[in-house]
Amino acid sequence: MQQPSLPLAPGPTTQRRGARGGILGRPPKARNKRSSDLARWVEHEFAGQTPGQQAAELAMVRPADLRRAKADADELGLVAIDLPPMMLAMVVRATKLAKALRVDTATAWVMLQKERADLMPYIHQRQAQAVDNGKPKAPATVFLIPEGEALAQLPDMTDQELDFADDFQPVPDEVPQTKSHDDEQSLIP
Repeated sequence: MQQPSLPLAPGPTTQRRGARGGILGRPPKARNKRSSDLARWVEHEFAGQTPGQQAAELAMVRPADLRRAKADADELGLVAIDLPPMMLAMVVRATKLAKALRVDTATAWVMLQKERADLMPYIHQRQAQAVDNGKPKAPATVFLIPEGEALAQLPDMTDQELDFADDFQPVPDEVPQTKSHDDEQSLIP
């Protein structure tokens, strides 16, 4: 007597199978194992921070920096300019970095700005690029409204005559209908 065979259960839908039945690649959105291993090692070996975290530590301003900005600026001998607290804290940070590296403050500012710019894609999403679909764009509409001397140079006209000056043509009352089909082809059988 022959036993009835049970149908095989389908495999997971997230994994793709090749011709020989093996799994092709890793599942969608799965991280590369080597990348994960490297990220864990970097974080473990370098003060528990990733390179992005270290860049943020160097370039970004903390709330405590904002509170101390005025006192730190006075301590560093910076000219008392009425700057917003965020900008003053950034100037203090750039000045301290410049002294530590023995470079001018402008160079230190550019270095910190580059670190902040490198962090931007991880925090703020970029806007989609405009795609040229090959269609011509409609020309811009420009309205010219005479003012001042231009109105003084017009001949004496009443307000009603000014509305329909020679440059403007009234639209006819009857607009011919457009045809979407030939006259010979009738839409109704």
